[in-house]
Amino acid sequence: MIHLDRELPRGGAQEYNAARKKGVRSFAMWTDAHRRHLWARVVTAPAGDGKPMRYEVYGGMGEFVGSATREPGFTRGHVRTRWTVEQAGGPTAVGYKGRWFWWCVWWLIFPVQCVLGVAAVLAFDGDVFRMPRRIGYRSGGTRVLDYGSGMQDHFHLTAKTADWDPRMLAALTALHCSHDGIMGEPWDKGAQDKAESAMTDTPSVEQA
Repeated sequence: MIHLDRELPRGGAQEYNAARKKGVRSFAMWTDAHRRHLWARVVTAPAGDGKPMRYEVYGGMGEFVGSATREPGFTRGHVRTRWTVEQAGGPTAVGYKGRWFWWCVWWLIFPVQCVLGVAAVLAFDGDVFRMPRRIGYRSGGTRVLDYGSGMQDHFHLTAKTADWDPRMLAALTALHCSHDGIMGEPWDKGAQDKAESAMTDTPSVEQA
C-alpha cells in the first residue's frame, strides 16, 4: 500500500486548490502510514502560457524517475486529452483519454445528462453517465499500459511489459485519479489542510 499526501504551499489547501484548477499537482508517496519512508514525489515543472503541464517523478533520494505530460482536449491539434509518459532510461508511451465510440455516445446523450444533473442536485435519484476515462498507452504501435476499470468500477493501471518502474506507475495512477473530471471525486481536492494525513491509498497497480 502506498499512502498519498498533497504537498501544500504556504497558503495551505486554498492555495493548492487554486493552483490545481490550472493543472498544478504536487504530492508525496509514502510506504508507511506514519510517513517515515518517502517512496517518491511528484512535482509540476514550470510551464509557460499555453504549454501542457509536465509532471516530474522523483525517487525518495531525489533521483529522477520519469515524467508525465498532460495536454487537454481540443488543444495542440487533438480532440481528446493526451498523456505522454517518459521513463528515465526506459520507454515512452502516449495515450488518449476515452475511446472514440464512447465519446460519441456521451455527447449524444448530453442533453439527458443535463436533466439528470439537475435532478441529482434537487436530491432526486438522478444519476449521470461518467465521461469516458479509459486510457490505452502505446509505444511503437504496441499497447504497453492500460488505465481502466476492473471490478466495481475500480480504476487501476495495468502494465503489459515488465520494464516500468513501479514508482512511475503509482505516480501515473495518482495523477489520473486527480484529473477525474467534473463529475468525479479527485483524491487531492480537499478543503482543509488536515485532510492530507487521512488521505486514501493509491488505487491498485497491476502488472501483466
